[in-house]
Order: sequence, then structure tokens, then C-alpha cells
Amino acid sequence: MLRKLMLMLGATALALAIALPASASHATKPPKAPKAPSAHALCLQAIAQANKTFKADQRAAWKTLLTDQRTARKALHDTQKAARTALHTTQAAERATFHQQHPNPTKAELLAFHQQQAIARKALHDAQHAESKALHDSQRAARKALRDAQKVAKKAFHVHQAAARKACPK
Repeated sequence: MLRKLMLMLGATALALAIALPASASHATKPPKAPKAPSAHALCLQAIAQANKTFKADQRAAWKTLLTDQRTARKALHDTQKAARTALHTTQAAERATFHQQHPNPTKAELLAFHQQQAIARKALHDAQHAESKALHDSQRAARKALRDAQKVAKKAFHVHQAAARKACPK
């Protein structure tokens, strides 16, 4: 009998130990609705977002310019390399023809032939140098123009942002 009573008390204590903490907990409060940001905070957030957008646009414009310039430079180098290769093969063919037509050329004929080829090489080199310099100068001018335009835009943007900041409600 005592054994049954102890078993009964143990089972009851166990049931209460499990149920009591669950019933003793406080009723859960409904979550508070997040406060709507004030008009001032919304205005400042809009200004901050405009700053980020402006900076991203300027970086994108700069990156686009540099990418376009790199592409133009590579295209120029490729065309120059093709022109050098074409001149080299042409001169090799002319040299073979010259040696075939003149098996025993005189010094004067050799000198004239070599000078003709040197003049052609120099003319190509000078033309390519002028093209490279013109491209370099135009790219430098484009970078300077973009930098100056971005400076002016940045000043105007900051003036606009300062006015917007003053207009924000308190």
C-alpha cells in the first residue's frame, strides 16, 4: 500500500513538474508594431540613397570611359601589328624578287634597295607613332573632360543636397 502511494505521489509530482512551468509562463505579449520612421528620418534616408546613387553613377561613367579607351587602344595596337606584319611579308617578298632578278647585284643596287625598304619601314613607324600619339592625346583629353564634368556635377549635387537637407522636416 505504501508502495502504491509512493508511486502515485511520484507520478503526480512528475506530471506537475512537466505542466507547472508551461502554465507558470507569462502570457506572450503581442509583438510591438515597429514604429514608422519619422519624416525627418525618411528625408535623411532619401538623401543618403541619392548620395550613393550619384557616386555609383559617377564611378560607372568613369569605368565605362576607361573600358572604352582600353578597347580603342587594343584595336589600334592590333591594326598596327597587322600593318607591321603585312609590311614585313611584303618586304620579304620584294627581297626575294630582288635577289631573283639581280643574282649578283652591285653595291649601288643593294644600297638603293635597302634604303627603299628602310624608308618604307620608317614611314610606317612614323605613321604608327603619330596614330598612337593622337589616340593618347584624345584619350587624355576625354579623361580630363569627364573629370571636369564630374567636378561640376558634384558641386551642383552637393548644393542640391544641402538645400534638401535644410528642407527636411524636423
